[in-house]
Amino acid sequence: MWQAALAVGSGLMSYGSSKRAARAARREAERQAAEIRKQRFDVQEITTQQHMQRSEQFDELIASNIALAAFMGRGDRSIQALRKEEARRYGVDVDRLREQERREIENIERQAEETRRQGRITAQQYKTQARQSLFNTALTVASLYKAPTTTTSGGTSLGGGTGVNVQSPKVGMSPKIAN
Repeated sequence: MWQAALAVGSGLMSYGSSKRAARAARREAERQAAEIRKQRFDVQEITTQQHMQRSEQFDELIASNIALAAFMGRGDRSIQALRKEEARRYGVDVDRLREQERREIENIERQAEETRRQGRITAQQYKTQARQSLFNTALTVASLYKAPTTTTSGGTSLGGGTGVNVQSPKVGMSPKIAN
């Protein structure tokens, strides 16, 4: 009886430990995913800084082109052509920065989702382990309470495995088997 109680207690403790480990694995994966997602803000900040730097360079270039054109006495058409070309380059640079930011954010989101997925897989493994622990506990307890079975034909018997049911005429005595 105490063996069954010990088996049940041990099985339930193992089950509880596995369930706690599953919850911990899921929480840890969520925490790691949140940390990864925080990187989005860094990427967005860096992109904004790069955009601002490029904007300042564009403004400085336009101002220097105007000053240079005034100094050299160039007309409006050449200044407009320089402005137009620089505006085109500025637009290409801004588009490149936005595309780079989008890709990096997608990559970060992919990493975060993969971390969460791995956490769910690990949690599921722990849950499966917990169910297996309960199943094994049930089998152990059932084997402790199972009555011994004897077969009288076709299996092991007092006749030495011959399939013959041998009974002793006297109680408490072993049967004699002739060879």
